[in-house]
Amino acid sequence: MVVEKGRMEQRQQDRVAATAIVTYRILESDEKDNALDFPRYSETSIVQLPHLAKKFHSYHAVMKDISAGGLSVTGEQKFVIGDWVEISIQPPKYIAPVTMLAEIRWVKPFSQGGKDFYSAGVQILALDSESMDRFSRFLLSEKIRKDNEKSK
Repeated sequence: MVVEKGRMEQRQQDRVAATAIVTYRILESDEKDNALDFPRYSETSIVQLPHLAKKFHSYHAVMKDISAGGLSVTGEQKFVIGDWVEISIQPPKYIAPVTMLAEIRWVKPFSQGGKDFYSAGVQILALDSESMDRFSRFLLSEKIRKDNEKSK
């Protein structure tokens, strides 16, 4: 393991710096109990994830980096460790978003320009079956972009 800023690094996959707009909603406890049982997501190789068909209050954040197992986001809404969230990432140059179910694993508040912000580490629990291919292509393209920047 690698020590990063005073905490033990536990990631199994390399993170790639990538910026994209993220829309998310926090699952209520009754949804969380059934979140992994929705058939629409049973084709995923990870787990399953609930559908986004009903109305809900959504928040916006900015993704800072991503890996096959998670991502980090920053936004104005406070994150709570252990909350499950449905996340929709709109990668640049992609028509359709990548949708996933994730769990907030860590939170770090900070202030900038007199405003409070929150960074959060998010572990991916399941991908929407229709998002798996887009997620893989997006992650691969960001790794290639990062490698090209390093070689310049």
